[in-house]
Amino acid sequence: MGDILVAQGDLPEALNAFRRSPTIRQRLVDADPANAGWQHDLAILFLKVGDVVVAQGHLSEALKSFRDSTAIAQRLANTDPANAGWQRHLSVSYEKVGSVLAAQGNLPEALKSFRASLEIRQRLADADPGNAG
Repeated sequence: MGDILVAQGDLPEALNAFRRSPTIRQRLVDADPANAGWQHDLAILFLKVGDVVVAQGHLSEALKSFRDSTAIAQRLANTDPANAGWQRHLSVSYEKVGSVLAAQGNLPEALKSFRASLEIRQRLADADPGNAG
């Protein structure tokens, strides 16, 4: 629903939809913390919330949302280092954090975040050189 609202340009309503969803997902994660799928879904929702609030110009709120996603992605990546999907999500999270930090003028921290993203992507590319993605 939130993705459709974003496509229609209704960012405030999209944000409301995305914010309701993490609350529900968080309850599921709390009920079954070992369920990596629910954790990943929650991390994706944090990215979506961050994207919408960036579009609205609320960088501090976006940074918090992206960092929440990064924390979950880091746990998943640490739990299963061979899972390229978890690694890629972590890389995307670092990139989004870096973009917000750069927009806020915090270039040294943005560079750290971009380098962390690049390191993961380089590892993924080296591990599977035939994967164009």
